Amino acid sequence: MKRIIKILIDNHVFFVFIILLIISLNFLMKHNFIVETRLSKISLELSGLVFNQEKSIKDYFRLKKLNDQLLEEQKNLINQIENLKKNSVSDLLKIDSIESTHIITQAKIVKNTWQKKNNFLTVDKGKSDQISTYLAVANNNNLVGMTHTISENFTTVISLLNTNWKVSAKIKHSGHYGTLNWKGREFNMMELVDIPKNAPIKIGDTIVTSGYSNTLPEGLHIGVVEDYHIEEKTNFLKISVKLFTDFTSIQHVYIIDSKDQEERLLIEKTLLN
Repeated sequence: MKRIIKILIDNHVFFVFIILLIISLNFLMKHNFIVETRLSKISLELSGLVFNQEKSIKDYFRLKKLNDQLLEEQKNLINQIENLKKNSVSDLLKIDSIESTHIITQAKIVKNTWQKKNNFLTVDKGKSDQISTYLAVANNNNLVGMTHTISENFTTVISLLNTNWKVSAKIKHSGHYGTLNWKGREFNMMELVDIPKNAPIKIGDTIVTSGYSNTLPEGLHIGVVEDYHIEEKTNFLKISVKLFTDFTSIQHVYIIDSKDQEERLLIEKTLLN
């Protein structure tokens, strides 16, 4: 308290000047419209500079977080390379064959909703980047959604958090598959049904795409089993799945284009006819 009083006494001329300046400016603004307008513009400009600086700081820390994610992905890739070195030549040929059937395009999310019943994302890739409809969209091998509407430079993506979209998914270790759907409640939980009640399952089991859909490749990670029970008066399980993807913070995705998708769609359409 004594230090504060000492500072006030030592700098009393400065503080008196500031008080008189504020009173003078207030008097001018009340009695001079031109001055008021100019001061308002200055205030707006200063506010804009402050907000812009604040955004830059937030972007910096967001960039640091993204950099950490990229470093983690790089670490995973290095581990995968080391594992590949241990595989036989035939295994390597199989992996190369799988990779050669897909085209991967990286995209930045420019808009994302997750609070609605039927959510979408918008990414900065479109027709000019050879993006088409019904392609899988993932982040770090975790399913995010599926391409829907395409313009020249942008694409809307149906999010996993969309009550109208049903995904063919399976228990990774057993292969038992069913239908996965979001019920419009918790943004990190989905429901998997149509799994037989005798299927081996436990809390923590990984759920992945089944590959039976003509749009999603097999093996994209979705989430883990959080809870399950037998549906009343049925022979099937109802499984709560906790998602790997955090839709509240996701910023980048990969669009996965299967080179043989058109051929598969054509032959399946022929069978239906």
